Formats: sequence, C-alpha cells, structure tokens
Amino acid sequence: MEAATQMTRAMSEAAAETPAQAAQQSEPDVELLLASANAIQRLVAERRALRDRVATLENELRSLRTQATVVHDSYRTLTEEFVTQFKLIDSAVSNLFREPAEAGNAPPPEQPPAQPPASERSSAAA
Repeated sequence: MEAATQMTRAMSEAAAETPAQAAQQSEPDVELLLASANAIQRLVAERRALRDRVATLENELRSLRTQATVVHDSYRTLTEEFVTQFKLIDSAVSNLFREPAEAGNAPPPEQPPAQPPASERSSAAA
C-alpha cells in the first residue's frame, strides 16, 4: 500500500510543477544528451580517421613488400652473375697456370749436339 501512496504522491507533485520548473529540470538532461551526441559524433569521426589511416598504412606496406621483393630478386640475379663471372675467372686462371706446366712436361725441342769447349778439343787430339 505504501508503494501506491508514494506513486500517487509523485504523480501529484509532477502535476503540481509549473512548466518553468519542468523546463529547469529537463535543461540539464538536454545538455547531457547534447554532450553525449557530440561525444558519439567525435568517436565516429575518430574511428573513420583511424580506418582511413589503417587503409593507408596497409597500402604502404603492400608497396614496401613489392619493393622488397624486387630488391631481393635483383640481388639474387646479381649474385648469380657474380658466381658465373668468378667461375669464368677461375677457369681462365687455371688454364693460364696449366699451360706452362704442360709445356714443361713436353719434350724439349731438338737442339744440335753441343760442341765441347776448345780446351777439351785440344786435349782430346793430343
């Protein structure tokens, strides 16, 4: 019963309020609602800005990955070219040092028989 009397009393007080009193009480509520709406708008704008920033960063990351792949492939090609050049140089150097060694193993060209020195010739004749 007591709850019913409190409700009746609250209703009668509300009816007894003048429009000016009701406006004064609802003014803070309206200000709170406006402040809340502004805060929500700011949050939505911030979220949109962050999403745009994420999209920009993802595009930059994609571009950097592509550039890194190109650089990696270029270095791989350059390395293969260096290896090929080093093999050619090694082969040329090996052939260069192998040719004189092979010439040393070959029989010397024929030379005419050496004549003994003059002192030996005179003692042989005597």
